[in-house]
Parts: sequence; structure tokens; C-alpha cells
Amino acid sequence: MKTSLIIPFKNEKEYAELTMDTAYSYMSEKNLNFELIAVDDSFDGTWELLKLFQASHENVVVIKGGNPPGYGKALRQGFAAATGDILIPFNGDLCDSLDDVMSYIQHIENGYDMVFGSRYMEGGKILDHSSAKILLSRSGNAFLQWIFNAKCTDLTNTFKAYRRKVLDAVNPQANGYDLGLEIALKALTIGYKYTTIPVIWSARLYGTSKMSILRSMFSHLRTGLAIRFTYS
Repeated sequence: MKTSLIIPFKNEKEYAELTMDTAYSYMSEKNLNFELIAVDDSFDGTWELLKLFQASHENVVVIKGGNPPGYGKALRQGFAAATGDILIPFNGDLCDSLDDVMSYIQHIENGYDMVFGSRYMEGGKILDHSSAKILLSRSGNAFLQWIFNAKCTDLTNTFKAYRRKVLDAVNPQANGYDLGLEIALKALTIGYKYTTIPVIWSARLYGTSKMSILRSMFSHLRTGLAIRFTYS
């Protein structure tokens, strides 16, 4: 099966080449059938670095993001361009683990339609993140897990893996960080087979995060409630 890694960037000049090279080298060393889809919403020179990387590597697609930009919008552009059987969003600041990507692929190949990663289950880890943000995130996730009776303690985590048919069936519309939640919850209501595995999340080394935890949790809860009432 072919894997498409969808990597959104927004003003990540410090990370662009590092992330692409790290992901490309890892997946090549694992002898995977893969492609990297980079979607860029930047104005700091990230685009030029991505284009240079594309010019010297096979199986790399670089796409200019929309206007206005958006995290979810960038992922949807990547999904549309991807040719793989397995689609995995992967953050451009290397906060996600490529070892976990490998685990995702193995679980999909073993028959699951989706694989969710949880930072909050046994074996999961968050490295170098504030306790206040973790508490807020865990509280919101506990509520969503309860109202959907889901076997996942980290539904808001966008780092998940999907078979292509899931994306085709769900047809996600979110433009923000709630896109991953929208896909997961709609797919759960349809009845796609999934599992949850522990994953490791690491804080970025350079620059600052583009995500506001308060704004993000509000949008996640709004999306979750909208889906709950629509499909109830």
C-alpha cells in the first residue's frame, strides 16, 4: 500500500528542509512506498525551500496554500492531491513521531480503516509542554470521548491515519484545527473500523506554535457538538 504523508507549513523556514529531509530519509530507509505532500501557507521563504527540495527528490509534491490560509484547508488540499492508499497528516514542526507513522501504516495494513494516536493513554507521552495546556486539552477530550462513547482519549489530535475510502466517504469541510476531529467523528458514526495507539508528541525546537489552545478547544467542542446533534 502507498502512504501519503500530508505536511502543512506556515512560516516554518527553520523547519521546512529539516522536516522534509527527515521524513523522506526515514520513509526511504524503511523501504516504504510513499509520497510527501507539502502544503505551504507561508510568506517567510518556506515556499522557496520546499520547491528546492521538490526539485531534487522524487515522490514529493509541493502545493501553495489557499487565501485565506487555514490548517484544515491545507490538509484538505493535501488530501485532494494525494495518490496514496493511506493518508496521514504530519505536522511541519516535527512534533509528531515518524516511528508512530510506521505503526499507523502497520495497523492499516492489518485491516483497520483508521488509526488514532493518543498522547494520553498508557505509553503515550508529551515532551516539554505546559501543564495548563495539557489539562485543558485532556478535559476537552474527555468530554468528547464521553458524548461519542469513543475508544480514544485524544480525539482532537490531528495526527491520525486513514484509508482513502474514509476521506472519500466523510468529505471533510473544516478549515481549521478541528478538521481531524470532524473526520474521526463522522467516520465513527458511519461505522469504520478503528483502533487507538499511544503516540509521542514533542514540543518544537524553533519558533512558536501557530495554534491557540483556547481558540482550538472552542472550535473542537463546537464541531463535536454539531456532529453529535446532526447524527443523533
